[in-house]
Amino acid sequence: MEFKEKIKNRKGLNVVVLVEQAKKQENLVFLMHGFGSFKEFPLIEEIARIFKANNFTVVRFDATNSIGESDGELQDGTITGYCEDLNDVIIWAENQEWHQEPFLLAGHSAGGYCVSEYAAENPKEVKALAIFSPFISGKLFIETDEIKAVLPEWEKTGIRKWESSSSQGVIKKSGYQFIEDSLKLNILDSADKIKCPVLFVSGGKDLIIPIKDQKLFFDKLNTQKDFYLIKGADHNLKNEENFQDLRKIVENWSKNFI
Repeated sequence: MEFKEKIKNRKGLNVVVLVEQAKKQENLVFLMHGFGSFKEFPLIEEIARIFKANNFTVVRFDATNSIGESDGELQDGTITGYCEDLNDVIIWAENQEWHQEPFLLAGHSAGGYCVSEYAAENPKEVKALAIFSPFISGKLFIETDEIKAVLPEWEKTGIRKWESSSSQGVIKKSGYQFIEDSLKLNILDSADKIKCPVLFVSGGKDLIIPIKDQKLFFDKLNTQKDFYLIKGADHNLKNEENFQDLRKIVENWSKNFI
């Protein structure tokens, strides 16, 4: 059974949640998109399909101040705000008949940061964690070649503009408060608090969150962990060839929790 629910977050904004309930539910997974993305992003859709095929109930949602169905404008978005939305969705889910604990968390990019922080702060609630090219820290982010090139203008004008990789012709705009917020964040500080098994999947040609930065996080994890590098894939792991590798990795891993 599939249905959408519109809930209020802590700021009174509408968050649109999509629940895909398994007929014979083995597990529950909350799945989170990256910054400026949405719940139907191709990578998120593919990960959801894999979990659903293994009798997981899948909960995904559009964060506020993104480009999906939830309230707000991307220009006002921050990773901290996205993390708050994740917490609010989980709190809402606790009162639903299909809720179960411990559950799994999965996320891409900024969503990978948010689910990792949640797992660190709530270890008893989280059975396992699957993260895909996760955001690591603001300090490392502004040191990447791509952000170095645009940061001066971004700070000067207060806005960064770029073309969406998933929605042709859509120009995204992010406010400089994204950087100010990001500089307060560092998942490396929380890595030792993550106690559950972790699946880590990255693209070999990721220019947004370089592999060397992602490896810093992986190496700091002191738990059962697996790292998979999909050669030739970019930050969004977005073509069909990448998805073939992704299916094998996630399906084999998810069977450990059935």
